[in-house]
Amino acid sequence: MTSLTADAAVWRQDASLIVSAAAGVLLAAVGLLFGRPQIVALATPLVLCVVWSVVQRPRGDVTATAATASTAVRAAALDVELTITAPAGADVAVVRALSPGNPTVDALVAVPHGQRTLRLRTPSVRTGTRELFTVDVLALAGPGGWNQGPVHVPPSQMLVLPPHGRLTLVPVSQQLRGLTGPHSSRRLGDGPEMRDVAPLRAGDSLRRVDWRATARRSPDLAQLYVRRTFAPSEASVVLVVDSRDDVGPRVATWGGFQDSAPHEQTSLDLAREAAAAVAKAVVDAGDRVGLDDLGRLASPLPLAGGKRHLQRLTYALALSRPVGAPPTRRRAPQIPAGALVYLFSTFLDDNAADIASQWQSHGHRVIAVDTLPEANLRGLSVRETYAWRLTEIQRGNRLETLARSGVDVLRWAGGDAARDLRAAARAQAAGRPR
Repeated sequence: MTSLTADAAVWRQDASLIVSAAAGVLLAAVGLLFGRPQIVALATPLVLCVVWSVVQRPRGDVTATAATASTAVRAAALDVELTITAPAGADVAVVRALSPGNPTVDALVAVPHGQRTLRLRTPSVRTGTRELFTVDVLALAGPGGWNQGPVHVPPSQMLVLPPHGRLTLVPVSQQLRGLTGPHSSRRLGDGPEMRDVAPLRAGDSLRRVDWRATARRSPDLAQLYVRRTFAPSEASVVLVVDSRDDVGPRVATWGGFQDSAPHEQTSLDLAREAAAAVAKAVVDAGDRVGLDDLGRLASPLPLAGGKRHLQRLTYALALSRPVGAPPTRRRAPQIPAGALVYLFSTFLDDNAADIASQWQSHGHRVIAVDTLPEANLRGLSVRETYAWRLTEIQRGNRLETLARSGVDVLRWAGGDAARDLRAAARAQAAGRPR
């Protein structure tokens, strides 16, 4: 839970108090000058109200605190608790809340007993580092004529984690590594799957002696026979996210002059969601998974397994974002030998496709996941529409070239990616070499 607190300045009188005081003094002077007691009687309430307001003015500072969770899994809405604390006499506050992609909200709220807690909610299907509400609070005195503020509360930030989708089966590497894991290799070892029965040799454990086979083959016990098994192994999967660009479904926002609405998932949101779903399926199967980012030159997340590693990977996905101008990589990132590569990209330029081709030529199996959202051409001019069509044609050519070179291409938005991955995994399991 994180919170941001802002303090106000001094209490100031507003125009109504000044006008009332000036009107009361003026009427009293006129009444006394012309000997009109009725005019003095009219001025008396105004002067008394001003005196009462000055005597009863609030004394103390108004504070506003915005509290929100530091991290959260993507949901339909994000909440912020705004707590307004005011001194005695300040019973009303004007609140203005602004959230990216939402209209400004203005409200006049009561502050009973010096404190009021409001819940601000914004719909959001986005992930990553999200800026929530920017709040301004203007406190008003109950007797009237005094105000303090506005109290400015900067936007609180929340790290929204991608959810772990339900993918029951995904393709993994065909080249198994290690001496533990859920798969059986072709090497001898201590595993559950039997290979054959062979004579006892130096180094074999006596616990593996098969007494039934020994009785059949050597009744006089001149030779002992042991059961030999295949060694267990694990597969390796590397997830590569292309965070160099982050575009929404509305093509009109791609120029950077407009922001994507909070109810619209961008390409990077889809990439985080797809990578988190694949990572959970791989970890649940007992295999190892790593993470790399084409938009960063920092050290990648190494291959590992387990729930704690899945949590680290999910946080790393949430923190991925475009930084500066999109870099162009000439050399593909180093991938561990025998690992299968999942590449999550929009393929709006040649760089991601070229890197996938390099991995393919190095002997890695590559699955290219297209994370571009369904395009919305609303608000485009005729020239911009033609430009989008040319871009789409070039993008389609890149994906078709990758498919012809042996790279598996599937679409995450608008397609049945779970079905495609499940079919590919079953086809792989039917003929996977061990």
